[in-house]
Amino acid sequence: MNDLSPACSSDLHRASEHWDRWQTTRQANGQIYADWGDHPTVFKAVMRECFGNENHDFFTYLQAHYPHCQTAHALSLCCGDGSFEAQLIHKGVFERITGLEISHERIKHGQTQIEAGHLSEQMTFLQQDVNLGHFGAACFDVVFAKAALHHIENLELAFEGIKRCLKPGGLLVTIDFFGPTRFQWTDEQLHACNWFWEHRVLPTFLSDADNSLNEPIRRPSIESMINMDPSEAVRSSDIMAHIESNFQVLENFALGGTVMNLLLYGNRVNRFNEKDPFHNAILEEAVLFERQLLDNGVLSSDFRFVIAKAKA
Repeated sequence: MNDLSPACSSDLHRASEHWDRWQTTRQANGQIYADWGDHPTVFKAVMRECFGNENHDFFTYLQAHYPHCQTAHALSLCCGDGSFEAQLIHKGVFERITGLEISHERIKHGQTQIEAGHLSEQMTFLQQDVNLGHFGAACFDVVFAKAALHHIENLELAFEGIKRCLKPGGLLVTIDFFGPTRFQWTDEQLHACNWFWEHRVLPTFLSDADNSLNEPIRRPSIESMINMDPSEAVRSSDIMAHIESNFQVLENFALGGTVMNLLLYGNRVNRFNEKDPFHNAILEEAVLFERQLLDNGVLSSDFRFVIAKAKA
């Protein structure tokens, strides 16, 4: 797969339109949390499971174990509006970031934020298709990918580009979805998610505002996934194989999300008030429930934090 076919170009345009709409809709409806990992209670519980301390996170881990990154120029793939990248700069994880994004609206919104935060000299946006792998040669210290790799269809070209653009000793740092391609959830994770929702959450959560019962989480059709966003989890189950064949994996943290992502899918995550102890107790139990399934080999982790170095 060396070039994008016309069909792929069409998919790219549709994906761009999807994320344009996502950005404007998110600004309009004022959603607090976009997904499961945004909820503070869940995030702290996952950090506690991964790093042994809920006050540690991706930022503090990179600062402690890879301090040379603090002077690094990083390339961020599929950077969206650059909100996470702005945090990386503010916290001193990376010195400069060039962000690649296909959505015009996301870049437009991000540029406004970057200017307001006086980060224009440290953060730059480029509108570009990451599938082509045109990232330059030996010009970046780090390639950073948060929720990015699972949107790339041409993983072959992209990984060639990632290796090519890194300086000697450069790193790939990714926080991403490695689960089933096109969200074709396994029977085991669907059962675990729906069992927990039915038996362990508050009864008031089982119905919507109009008193209709929540439908169980189901495996979406591939057609519906493509219609929603052709890039969503397009080859997510292939990502780890590409990392391992091109890089030496230095760190590989299982973040979970195999149950939690489904359990808190869509606006469900915003039904849990972080200031309500009963709500927090449910979320803490859910994270523990998922971790036990992971530790016992019943499920594998859909989300991972991976740090890798390009092979010679």
